[in-house]
Amino acid sequence: MHRHLRRRTQARRLSALLSVAALGIAALAATPAQAATQLYPTYTLDHTGSLNSGLTGDIAGSAFTDADGQFHWLSSYATYAGTDTGSDTNTFTNTDLGALTNQVGAGTTETTADTYWNKSGALCYQIDKAAQHAAPSPYEDDHCDVVGVWVDPGSGAWYGVVNDEYDFNPWGSSTQTQNQRIGTGIHGNRILTASSTDKGKTWDYGGEIITSPYLGNDSEDASSQPGKTWNYGVAGCRLFVDYATGYFYVVYNTQIKFKPNYTTFAYWPAVARAPISGKMAPGTWNKWDGGTWTQPGVGGYEGIAGSALHLDPSYAPATDQVDFAGTGADGSTVDYRAYYANQNGNTFTFDDASGDAFTANTSTGVITNAAGTTVTSVSYHDPALNSSVTVSTVSAKVTVAVTDATGATNTATLGGAVFLDTATHRLYITPNVVQETAFTFNPFSLTYQGVGYDTNVYQTPDLGDPDSLAIVGTEPAGASNSYLTSIDYGSLTNQNVSSRSYRMVSALTGGMWDVSMAPHSASQTHFSAQATPVDATGAAVSFASGASYGLAVGGTALKDGSGSAWRLVPVMDQWSTAYRTGFYKLVNVSTGAYLQSTGSTVQQTRAIGSAVATGTQQANFNPSGNGGSGSPGGTDQWYLQPIGKDTPQTLSTSSSASAIAAATNTSLAGVGRYKLVNRNSGLALEYVNGAWKLAGQAFGDAGQAVAITKVS
Repeated sequence: MHRHLRRRTQARRLSALLSVAALGIAALAATPAQAATQLYPTYTLDHTGSLNSGLTGDIAGSAFTDADGQFHWLSSYATYAGTDTGSDTNTFTNTDLGALTNQVGAGTTETTADTYWNKSGALCYQIDKAAQHAAPSPYEDDHCDVVGVWVDPGSGAWYGVVNDEYDFNPWGSSTQTQNQRIGTGIHGNRILTASSTDKGKTWDYGGEIITSPYLGNDSEDASSQPGKTWNYGVAGCRLFVDYATGYFYVVYNTQIKFKPNYTTFAYWPAVARAPISGKMAPGTWNKWDGGTWTQPGVGGYEGIAGSALHLDPSYAPATDQVDFAGTGADGSTVDYRAYYANQNGNTFTFDDASGDAFTANTSTGVITNAAGTTVTSVSYHDPALNSSVTVSTVSAKVTVAVTDATGATNTATLGGAVFLDTATHRLYITPNVVQETAFTFNPFSLTYQGVGYDTNVYQTPDLGDPDSLAIVGTEPAGASNSYLTSIDYGSLTNQNVSSRSYRMVSALTGGMWDVSMAPHSASQTHFSAQATPVDATGAAVSFASGASYGLAVGGTALKDGSGSAWRLVPVMDQWSTAYRTGFYKLVNVSTGAYLQSTGSTVQQTRAIGSAVATGTQQANFNPSGNGGSGSPGGTDQWYLQPIGKDTPQTLSTSSSASAIAAATNTSLAGVGRYKLVNRNSGLALEYVNGAWKLAGQAFGDAGQAVAITKVS
């Protein structure tokens, strides 16, 4: 019964997501059509699998390896039931994701942390009662999910990002009971932190880390939002731990809705970050806004992340005014302001690039020109967007498709509100670039990679500048885009890295997809390029059979006996064997042995402090293992992770120019210093107390820096 009720709640959440799209949310859940002239490849679907239904949730899942080397998968639920029927955060344990999904009930263990809002001691109960943290819910009705976990290598404690739903049905009748409000599913949202010191049996509330600037006293009430619209808060969070620059990153979104219901008409994707050294604590977080990281996480303003136009969003709750303002691609000043069609007979008037006016009805889908003649579509090139725009009638609704210069198309079905430039009256829809995106470090290209709701794949060498994200491909047909988690297919344990091929997992639908980057055509100018690390002189590392290198980690030479020369042997893509993955095996030239972590169990080979020695070559990833869920490769695979040039720190609007410059010097372009990181564990090689071991990554730790010197 317990699991059955969870499935019903999950189905309701999915139904609500689809209903939001149908009601006219601007591109939130839209799947972009692909233009015939797309300048990037469509990737290949290599394998489709299924996550065991017992492992699913109603928010993105989290994969991580504990300090003791144990692999965990975490999924969360928050039911809207009036009784304690399944609101919890579950931690599943096995050797890897393939074994985990193949052995539920026989080899996989489960730890359940009840999070029900009215259960004494539960995480949501703690949040309700935590007035000392200045984050109580006025109605004491929190529904919270842990989404993303980092393990402190020093203490072994787990720190998690928490998606918190609260203030249910704030615009409903004041006579409703608490359970009646919760049962509507309408709520505000914020992002919190929690920690666990007993491996997920219980979670302790740690405070707010990211909240909306538009809510007075962090509450959904008429004093802060007196108009006809309301700010939902911040939601849709995903955690990425960037060991290269020493920051946590959380991607999320903010949404503006019509009272009293849940219909979204404006949203924008956003990003916040905090130094890893702060262990996710409140007050350590900054939001990306206007090209800087100086806004506080709690109550600060957030800009649109991933927008090439650098538009600045704003919302005035008292007047319901929502704007996206900035400079167009042609240098013109733009101000895209919400026009409320639902308050004007469901009609709006827009202009094309020539200034010709058209009137459209969002209820019937009818579009007419200035003469009153019905037209099926209007197309024009917008120089401010540097995109082609098509407004058309589709299934008796007004649909807008915006295709940019790369051929990527965002679509939206317009509803109660539309965005029109105040000067030109041309249309705008919010791009879907960072929406619900799973980020990884990609050793194949030595960049960051993101895959999210719009099904496109983006990369950038500088996640500290999210507007620099560039499209490099698009997901193949058949791969889902909902509630995604990325996990390295070669290890089936490491959520922080990807390769030329990668695996996406949906905790909501239970789908798993192995995807490969397809070769680009001669006419496609946007693609992921293979990157080659450099040696101590800045020369590209050679993988020729006769090339060898000396490796010194933290100043200590890496040897196998007296043999100090090593070959870097690329691990080839399991799905496309002609291509390198960005992962390597290190073979000692003198002994022919392979560098690997050791232990009597799989878990011991991934634990902090695991001994590193040499041995025979181990097997690679086997896609047919574990009933088709895959078996991971051995411990003899490594990647070179860049060491950034920044100084991780929390900023404010009063920070000095030098502090801002140091904190934001996060680009990996041209970085030639690395750590040698084990693929399965995500831990770095380090010489500790006279022995080679796996160590937790610490930014700026000189003892983990590897020097690569050409020998032959």
